[in-house]
Amino acid sequence: EAASRSEAGEDASRPEAASRSEAGADEFSRRASGALTQPPKNAKPLAEPTPTAAEQRRTLGAGLRSARLPNVRQGLWREECPFKSRWFEQPGGRLTHYFDEGHGPPVVMVHGNPSWSFMWRRLIGGLHGFRRLAPDHLGLGLSSRPGPGYGFRLTDRLADFSAWLESLRLEEPVHLVVHDWGGPIGLSWAGLHPELTASLTIMNTGLRAPADYRPPARLRLFAGPSPLRRLLAVKLGLFHRGLLRCGSVRPLSPAAADGFAAPCRLAAWREAIGRFVGDIPLRPDHPSRPALEAADRNFDRLADKPVLLAWGLRDFVFSLAFLDDFRRRRPAARTLALPRAGHWLLEDEPARVLAAVSEFLASPDRP
Repeated sequence: EAASRSEAGEDASRPEAASRSEAGADEFSRRASGALTQPPKNAKPLAEPTPTAAEQRRTLGAGLRSARLPNVRQGLWREECPFKSRWFEQPGGRLTHYFDEGHGPPVVMVHGNPSWSFMWRRLIGGLHGFRRLAPDHLGLGLSSRPGPGYGFRLTDRLADFSAWLESLRLEEPVHLVVHDWGGPIGLSWAGLHPELTASLTIMNTGLRAPADYRPPARLRLFAGPSPLRRLLAVKLGLFHRGLLRCGSVRPLSPAAADGFAAPCRLAAWREAIGRFVGDIPLRPDHPSRPALEAADRNFDRLADKPVLLAWGLRDFVFSLAFLDDFRRRRPAARTLALPRAGHWLLEDEPARVLAAVSEFLASPDRP
């Protein structure tokens, strides 16, 4: 039963689900069950013994490895995130994992690094009356770990996000919620598709560095030369371990700590963490700077969209200067400033953030 289609993300109760999404789930199911080849047309069926539970687990493990998915679909984190996993197949057979809960106007939540859709569990469980959607970027969370040939750049992330969102065939504009690297990715998409964007909820992120801003020394260290970055962020896992300690003001609950750590436990699962840090365009000649500058320019195309700014003020990277920059650009935006919250504001002030987002989405056009 561990290799069932339902766990692979196929949901027959959603006839509106896109065919590409169903194809991704079917492919995952085939890999997880080991059914990668078809028998000859004239072959006679053979009676086979029912596999034992241990054999099923081994088969599932082989399927997970072939899809390059981290085998952490269960754990203590499920106590706080019981939602059904789904997968969408990207080009090249890579699988984007996502949660899809509820019905109503779509709310799409885009996480950053080193995080995954688990960080949105309070909003997924609490935003009643909406369809709550939260994908994992390739290489993070429960999505495939890309092999050679994947670019790991902002343009690649935008292409992945766009393909996944297009596969859903949504019939209403999207209420977008972004955090950290989810800001440049999600806002890049919104700036290209203002007609498909209903509102923006922006949390601890940035599209440009405020005047006189200097990145903290520890971030510059991780964003340094590639060999050092790989050693620190990938092999030693110091980047995600550091966020476990200082990403929130309050200590994480055991389930939360397990959730943030589980997809990062093995060095083979951490490649995207280092690549995300390496894609921060700190230099004028960085390959992703043109894409980030385009996202910043296109943000002006969203001037008529309702905006909620929710900010943890004790964030050592996206400081008050970033919030003030967004306030200057959107003086009519609603603002929730949280002086006792850090980068992972949903861990420090989950009730206040949920209440603010719920109220905003219920009447986004209200001043």
